[in-house]
Order: sequence, then C-alpha cells, then structure tokens
Amino acid sequence: MIEKIINSMFHGNLKTKIFLWSVVLMAASAIFLLMAGIILGNVFLGFGGVVIGLAGLITSQSVSLNDLQRAKKKKKKKEKKDKEKMQEEPSPGRDSEEEEFVQEERSKKEKDREKAKYLSSMNDKKLKKIMKEHKVNQIHVKVMIDSYPAKDIEQAPAFMWRTDTMLHFMTLTGQAEEFEVPLEDIKGFLLVKNVAANPDKDYAFFQYSGFISKMFQPYLPEYFETTNDGQLETKKSTFRIEPGIYLTNSSVANLRKVLLPGVAFLVDDQVIASTRFNEYFKELYRSSLLCKNMVITLDEYREQIPKTLDALLDAPISGTEFVNTIYDLNKYRLISKNDVVTYTQRYRELKMSSH
Repeated sequence: MIEKIINSMFHGNLKTKIFLWSVVLMAASAIFLLMAGIILGNVFLGFGGVVIGLAGLITSQSVSLNDLQRAKKKKKKKEKKDKEKMQEEPSPGRDSEEEEFVQEERSKKEKDREKAKYLSSMNDKKLKKIMKEHKVNQIHVKVMIDSYPAKDIEQAPAFMWRTDTMLHFMTLTGQAEEFEVPLEDIKGFLLVKNVAANPDKDYAFFQYSGFISKMFQPYLPEYFETTNDGQLETKKSTFRIEPGIYLTNSSVANLRKVLLPGVAFLVDDQVIASTRFNEYFKELYRSSLLCKNMVITLDEYREQIPKTLDALLDAPISGTEFVNTIYDLNKYRLISKNDVVTYTQRYRELKMSSH
C-alpha cells in the first residue's frame, strides 16, 4: 500500500499528486508545530499543530486513493474511445478518396435501381405517350448510347431524330430526358477501338424490362476477345460524335443512313496515319472497318471493292504504285486473289492500248 501511495505521488495524474502531497505537507507541518510547542513550551504552537493534523486527517479520509485511480482509469478509457473514434473518421488523403469512391458506388447503384424500376414499368402505351410529349419525329431511329460523360449518361437506350439545325436525343434512364446537338458540330463518326467491356455487367437493365429489351436488343454492342500478356480480355468498339457522345457500333448503321447520310467516317490509327498507303487503299480499309463493326453489310462492302479498284485504274499514279497498292490490298485481305489477277490484267491492257 505504501509503495502504491509513493508511486502515485510521483507518477499519478495531477489531481492525485495534489491530494497526496497536501496530506503529506499537512502531516509534516502538524508534527513540526507539536514538537516546537513542546520544546518551547508554547501552547499556541502545539494547538496549531493539532488543528493542522486534524485537517490533514479529514482531507485524507475525504477521498480514497481508489477513487482517484478509478477517475484516472475513466479518463484513460475516455481518451481511448476518442482515439478509436478519430481512427474511424476519414482522415485526409487516401481515406477521403476511399470514402468518395464508396459514395460514388452507392450513387451509381441507386441510379441503376431507379433505371431498372423505370424501365420495368415501361409498356407500349406509356412509351407512345412519352414520345408524343417530347415531340419525337416520325422519322427517328433507335440507338444505344454507350456513354456521354458530360451529361453523366451511361448505357442508355435512346431515340434520335433531326430537325433543320439540330440532332435530338431522348434517353430512357431513370426518366425520359431530352437533349440536342447542333448538326454543324457533327463533322463525322470517329471509331474508338478496343474499349474495355464486361458483358456480364454491361447493360444490366435488359434483365429487368422485357419490353425495352426486345426493342433495343439489336443495338447492343458487339463484343470480341483480345489477348494481353497471355490473358484474354473482352473488348468492344464505339463510335464518337461531338460533343463526346459514344454510340454502340450497332447503333451507327441506321443513324448514318437515315439521319446523317453525308457525315464522314473517321478513323485515327496507324494505317490511316501512314504515308505508305494511298487514299485508294485507305478507302477500302475504312469500308472494311465499317463492315466489321456492322455499320455496313458484307454485300455493301463487296459493292465498294470494284468502285474503288475502278478508280485506282484511272488514277494518275505510276505502275509501281498501282502494283504495290494491289499487293497491299490483298496482303491485308481487303480484296481477293481473283481481284488481284483481274485488275492487274485490266491495268496492262489499259496501258498497252494507250501506247
């Protein structure tokens, strides 16, 4: 017990130290005054020592050391709880970023639930009413918007139509929403290759609405697999029109034919950028990409081959360039060997007749 008291005098909290040292000082003062009173024969000094001694005794009995220790433990417990609370709260930097990510995921899930609920309630009567309210033109097409980041639109079925100066969109997400794009801003369709995809999670709303699924099924993206460091990855291609609207590959065919027949098809890749290939090669190369992405049919591509090769025959190019172009077209499987033989023979006959 004495060891515990001494330890608390030097290592206890402030309240404990004040209490113990005050008791010790009062006891020492009482003893000193009593001894002085006896030696000097002074009654008043002795009486003062008795009074201080009684005060010290009363003080020592007013608060127990256990009470002080419990208060100390209580304080430590509170400090521990405060520390744990601080650890649970997001700290700056990475923790706040993680919290933001969690909030974004919750927001996305909430939007997905709203979209699913809205689309599952859709039927023919309701859709016709919505289209009438938004004044959807009778000449319209169905498309799938893969993404439009500026308006936070992702994987949304939409109706598109045009007026004199605008291309109009009406999307079906958590509700019917309309926006428009000036026709003069749309300079072409830009092919965006090898976009990361997840067929199991993409376009999840299709599992909730049979009516919408049946209507927009033809406009889902075409998926394909590529390898990356030996690992299979699922990809898709999209087409971008300004101002940053990405459409699925299967949406572009009827849009291009019905609404924007004169808009150019744009490709930004190594083949188009290369100076090795002339414009006749690039023309068939672009057509082959349109065919692979279901924008034109295989028959339409085959119709394009003789048109391009006939233009190549009449082109003001050297015999070497003609032969190299025919060779490259066959090498990249854009034309058949039969086409090579046929047009090489026609080129020779044309040159012979010109001399």
